Amino acid sequence: MKKVSGYIYVRALGQYDFEFYVEDNATKEEIKKQVEDVANYYIHYDVEDGYIAETQTVYRKKYDWEE
Repeated sequence: MKKVSGYIYVRALGQYDFEFYVEDNATKEEIKKQVEDVANYYIHYDVEDGYIAETQTVYRKKYDWEE
């Protein structure tokens, strides 16, 4: 048997460690498929119109003669 271990990291949620075992004759493709099955994810988000910025930051280039 071979041990496969790794992690899934999402900044907002942190890290999830996983491990599982495969047969010695498992191919790289089979292992990759199983890792993808473990890491199965779904992302959902909503976009809502109608917001405005109350303050605005303006950037401009600083020239050498301004130092």
